[in-house]
Amino acid sequence: MYLLRERLKDLRDELQLDQKEMGEKLSLTPSAYGYYEQGRNEPSLETLIKIAKIFDVSTDYLLGLSNTRENPVYYSVSDKISLSNAEMDTLQKLKETSLLEELSENPSNNVDRLHRYWQFIKDERTQE
Repeated sequence: MYLLRERLKDLRDELQLDQKEMGEKLSLTPSAYGYYEQGRNEPSLETLIKIAKIFDVSTDYLLGLSNTRENPVYYSVSDKISLSNAEMDTLQKLKETSLLEELSENPSNNVDRLHRYWQFIKDERTQE
């Protein structure tokens, strides 16, 4: 769990806490917490969750399963559609420019055309 120990140390340093303070926050001795940063011991699931809350990051980030600190947020639009924050932001931009409204006039055809244009642009960028 190399990433876990590195991230624990980096996050603790960012908050300018020492191992004693982290131990106190987790009801652990400083050496018990220090073992996590040294890779000599691994936190329990309960402790991992507490650590994530202290650092305001996801457990996936601590474990190295994600390079994004926060948990992704998804908005459920319907039973079949959920959107991430980034996708919601993109929709907002499309709506602000009236492009979403124009695409909605003939969605199947317009989305297919937009997809072809987007592929063309991506292909042009890779050739540069």
